[in-house]
Amino acid sequence: MNSEYTVSIIIPTYNSEKTIRSCLEKVTKEAELLKSEVIIVDDCSTDQTIEIIKTFQNIKLIKLESNLGAGNARNKGAESAIYENLCFVDSDINISERSIFNLVKRLQKDNNTGSVAAIPDGTNLNENSWTSNFVGLKSCYGFDDVKGEKDFSVCTSEFCVISKELFFSIGKWKAFYAAGGEEFDMGYQILKINKKNIKTNSATYSGYWCSLDVRFKRIIERTTKYIPLFLEKREFDTKGSFATLGQFFSTLTTLLIVVYALISLIFNNTFFISGFIGLIILQLIFELDFLRFANKNYGIKMVIFSLFGIQVMNIGILLGVLIFFYKIIFGKKIMEK
Repeated sequence: MNSEYTVSIIIPTYNSEKTIRSCLEKVTKEAELLKSEVIIVDDCSTDQTIEIIKTFQNIKLIKLESNLGAGNARNKGAESAIYENLCFVDSDINISERSIFNLVKRLQKDNNTGSVAAIPDGTNLNENSWTSNFVGLKSCYGFDDVKGEKDFSVCTSEFCVISKELFFSIGKWKAFYAAGGEEFDMGYQILKINKKNIKTNSATYSGYWCSLDVRFKRIIERTTKYIPLFLEKREFDTKGSFATLGQFFSTLTTLLIVVYALISLIFNNTFFISGFIGLIILQLIFELDFLRFANKNYGIKMVIFSLFGIQVMNIGILLGVLIFFYKIIFGKKIMEK
């Protein structure tokens, strides 16, 4: 054990019976390399998550009385942490060897770094859903060419480290319910005080990526929460995040494709049909780099599926935007009444 670095490892759980055992097997092994503690904060699980956790030794378990989301659970874990560095690990990932040690070591390298996060290695541990391969690709896209490390706009909540002092000084995780989005807010708060969010390939992880239909629902919810932050910071996030300039243009193109398709059906106008085809070609240009990435990892079958999956995700974003402004407009009317 290296006593030079200390860390409190915090894992939020909620109905994690399918993934928590493999997660803890990796985490507890890595925890032995530092002076550390492992804190699990259970957000009212109703399955066998607690029973599985109890089979591990030297685990501090906090059971919450009400389900308020992963951000709140992480905050509760941080409040009970005893060490100077906090490491957040999601219960549905498997971390690489020496990853926690490498993250903490990099965090303490200089005073300009606010958070250090691991990079997904591209492996999908979910073997029960083929569409989750596409979701995993979207989540891993943008990191395959990282040499060493890169500056990032987001504090990646699924596996990152941050000093406890900084964590509390910038206001902890914003406790969004359901689909989350707190990583964008935390990253922005860190950048505002002129510190960096670093992604390093000296620490990696594999994920149990969700299916496309589950991600679609989460995108809708997450978009409604992200828009206020975007309106405040007025800039897109870096490549590797989901809220990029390229994603904006792709989503805008999907909107135009839908509009042109409806117009073509209503008026049966060949001019609109040609415009519709032109928009599809334009979107292929916007997504060309990702499609190459998909082909590299899964072949032409994934490229073809990605043409559908991209539209699904983009429609989820559009619905999220629509719901956000619907709540703003009608919420004000209700308040006025």
